[in-house]
Amino acid sequence: MLSKYRLWCLLCMLVFIVSCAGSSGYMRSSQTLLNPIQDKALVRFMRPSGFGCAINFNMLDGEKVIGNSVAKSQFDYLADPGKHLFVATAENKAFLEAELEAGKTYYVITRVYIGAWTARVAFLPVNKGSEFWDKVLKYENTLQKLQPDINALKTWEDANKAKIQKVLSAYETEWKDKYSWPKLMPEDGR
Repeated sequence: MLSKYRLWCLLCMLVFIVSCAGSSGYMRSSQTLLNPIQDKALVRFMRPSGFGCAINFNMLDGEKVIGNSVAKSQFDYLADPGKHLFVATAENKAFLEAELEAGKTYYVITRVYIGAWTARVAFLPVNKGSEFWDKVLKYENTLQKLQPDINALKTWEDANKAKIQKVLSAYETEWKDKYSWPKLMPEDGR
């Protein structure tokens, strides 16, 4: 009987951990999603899983901190058209190379998974024909809508400039050609 009780408790804990939504001091609630505009590309970052709900990570466009990935949420980023390097850091470093066109919406799924000491992070670009291509339309209606708290993110960015530079330098000198990083191409926009 005790083993059934332990199994039941473990199952309940697992359901709680996987289903919880997160929160972040770097993000605020939003009622709406942005629409693409003529001279900018819209990148919608989504984290549909509740796994690791207590774990958030800042995301950057090069040196600029653009938002915080929070469980069961989404946020929008208006980017200049052209090439971008999106970065997320946790126990590991994740990079996403993007070439964006103005007036289009691009989708990126962020994932958290178990690391050796802390959580690890991954970017999954929603490329044309990928498994998430149709799912993101459902996520837009079900995920919590957030917007960046610009002042809080700027404070974090200013305090971590040296670390950001170190990560970007390591990408250029060590990691860029060593790994096959995910990519968003102009045709992946809608």
